[in-house]
Amino acid sequence: MKKGLLFTLIFCHGFLSGQTSELFIPHNFKNAIEKETRSFEGNPGKQYWQNRSDYKISAELLPDSSYLVGDETITYFNNSPDTLNNIVIRLYQNISKKSSVRDWYVGEDGFNDGVKIEYLIINDDTLDLSSNNRNIKIESTNLFVKTPNKIVPNSSTEIKIGWEFEIQKILRLRMGNYRDGNFYIAYWYPQIAVYDDIDGWDQINYSGTVEFYNDFSNYDVNIKVPEGMVVWATGDLQNGKNVLREDIYEKYLAAKKSDSTIKIIEPSDYNKGIVTAENDCNQWHFIANNVTDFSFATSRSFNWDGASTIVDKNTGRRVLTDVIYKDGTIHYNKAAQYSRSTIDYLSNELPGFPYPYSHVTSYCNGNYGGGMESPMIANNGSPYVLGQHVGLIFHEISHNYFPFIVGTNERKYAWMDEGWAAFLPTTLVNKIDVNYDYRKRRIEAYERGAGKETDLPLVIPSYSYKTGSVRLGFYDRPAAAYYELRDLLGAKLFKKALLEYVELWNGKRPTPHDFFFTFNNIANEELSWFWKPWFYEYGYPDLEIKSVDVTEKNILIGIRKLGNIPTRIKLTLEFEDGTVETISKSSRIWKNDNNFVDINLNTNKKLKMVILGNKYIPDINRNNNLFEF
Repeated sequence: MKKGLLFTLIFCHGFLSGQTSELFIPHNFKNAIEKETRSFEGNPGKQYWQNRSDYKISAELLPDSSYLVGDETITYFNNSPDTLNNIVIRLYQNISKKSSVRDWYVGEDGFNDGVKIEYLIINDDTLDLSSNNRNIKIESTNLFVKTPNKIVPNSSTEIKIGWEFEIQKILRLRMGNYRDGNFYIAYWYPQIAVYDDIDGWDQINYSGTVEFYNDFSNYDVNIKVPEGMVVWATGDLQNGKNVLREDIYEKYLAAKKSDSTIKIIEPSDYNKGIVTAENDCNQWHFIANNVTDFSFATSRSFNWDGASTIVDKNTGRRVLTDVIYKDGTIHYNKAAQYSRSTIDYLSNELPGFPYPYSHVTSYCNGNYGGGMESPMIANNGSPYVLGQHVGLIFHEISHNYFPFIVGTNERKYAWMDEGWAAFLPTTLVNKIDVNYDYRKRRIEAYERGAGKETDLPLVIPSYSYKTGSVRLGFYDRPAAAYYELRDLLGAKLFKKALLEYVELWNGKRPTPHDFFFTFNNIANEELSWFWKPWFYEYGYPDLEIKSVDVTEKNILIGIRKLGNIPTRIKLTLEFEDGTVETISKSSRIWKNDNNFVDINLNTNKKLKMVILGNKYIPDINRNNNLFEF
């Protein structure tokens, strides 16, 4: 073992005393352990901290010119033990500038001037924004500012910014102008980057592929739009009675208490006249606390359906599940109920953590597919296949748990949220579309890429991935790993570990090691033998029937593991008398780095056929999974 490559963990508590982990431990995580901001148990450490901000934003949407103009006051709280000499501010919409870093080609029509900063004031010091000021530097989507005064620990700093940008009609990357007054606005305001105990300032540019890593902050947002334009957003609407037509507002309130779907706005409502207050412009006021981001959507013609469900049986607390869509959009007439079932499942089944926000809104942009999550609101397409439609709604809603409740770093570890969002919809999709077979499709997608050069180890930082690796590495492989992990631990223990992980890291920011250690702790087992091949190594799953030996009263079946990634074993034995027997072994059978096992069955029946595996167990070569006499 090369010195420095592996940091062997000696656990000194409970069941793990004296045991070791073979996982690679990055130096920055090792430092966090030593500073007690992280722990070997998977809990936040005794000295864990994280910074946050209070945002007060006023913005005006100019639909005719497709512009957004805003100003904001940010109160930034430095809860770290470090003195900060600079601040990193994200200017996401600079991705549209020709000079910015992007992960794919953009034609000339897709460029604009990005974010225009009108003023920047830090603690009453107005900063010179000219290119001659060496204390300010813009690199792609990051604005680096050397502060006039140091930001000492346990202090706050006030930052005021005036800004504007053109909303894209062509490069509609997760947001944009969908025409006719239909906008979804995300990645839109200057935002303080994360400063954490692992890397310090997050300086990774927003280049298109990787998504969120944000502080948990408070938002007080006013959005000004023309009359007739309805606004939906992260957070709670504070002045609905003042901005919605009275009958619309009453239906909105009714939907918050209704199990069945209420048609809050439908075509007949538009036929009656303007559905908002009849002012030249209306200002919509939203407040959201302890969330990682804020997004909003608008329309002057879309339907609005809503229902609600109880997420906490002890208190009776209900959550509004509403959807916004163009009249006639396929499947969306039932989408509020699909959303309702999603929230019920996540709150009461898996992970079983009550959804903490007041609502979850699914906005349909009219495209065929794809979606983009924000806290409490998502920007969705409209797939034709019912299973895909339900899966998309569930997928984007489940992101409220990962990375918005559990604040994972998507920029470095996209599999820590996309993998769960790919795994969790399985039960509900199969219930609603019985012919879809969601898990089978996920496993097939993983098998198509497993073991190829583009199948990268998951712990490689996600910003290093290129387009050919993203779907496999962010979604398919981690989802397959979670299926195998559940089969390994059993559904009850798996749920217990997942729920504990969510509760421990609710409102905090776990790394992969925090996830691994939490599951180790709850499972009462050191699982490095599982984590290492699935998350750290190049490789693939491949089992074969090596041999079948039959005697008068016994059948001995030899199974060889050709790939390095462990999966469970399922054998189906068909006999000449028409009977069938199955033998199942968890992936723990490969725990000791063995590549061969014998499985014995005492029987005097005459064997006809042995089948290894099934459609739910990943295996890149199924040609060696059948033995016939």
